[in-house]
Amino acid sequence: MEPNETSSILSLEVTQEQKEAIYHFFAHNDWEFKEVQIPPNNDQNRDDSGDGDYFIEQDDKLDECLYCFCRPCITNERNRQLWWETDNHREHERNSQLRKEKYKRFWTNLFHRGVWKDPRYLEQKHEALRRDFRGGKYIYHRRDLMPKCVIELVRHWYPNLQDKEYMGHMWE
Repeated sequence: MEPNETSSILSLEVTQEQKEAIYHFFAHNDWEFKEVQIPPNNDQNRDDSGDGDYFIEQDDKLDECLYCFCRPCITNERNRQLWWETDNHREHERNSQLRKEKYKRFWTNLFHRGVWKDPRYLEQKHEALRRDFRGGKYIYHRRDLMPKCVIELVRHWYPNLQDKEYMGHMWE
């Protein structure tokens, strides 16, 4: 490492084969590295469901959003992600597909905050399924209710053409 370069710690969970490949890659490039041992059972970032996903703690000192049950709201600047839009886009017919990608990313953010397991959310979803206009044709449904705060932000980033109505989110 050069004298002015800063180092950082990168933690990876890899197989033995992947570990050896990484060692060979570093050796091939004549790069030095220092292996740092992580103590076992250091799972403070994992949720207790046992599915291996991490859980993001919420700030109990802040107000809870009425729509997403997050503290602060999932659309708050404090929760900004690299994939968030910095500018609003022009009205366009393809914006519907672009919105879909953002909804998927917000879904993941909400998942890691435990929103999809929140009893209040589950009650909302149960009620929405009960009122579903399809008359109970479906027993199991993997789709979740996207909170109003997310829908409004993403529609602000990617608006429809003026003469085209939004299709709406399921159960909206």
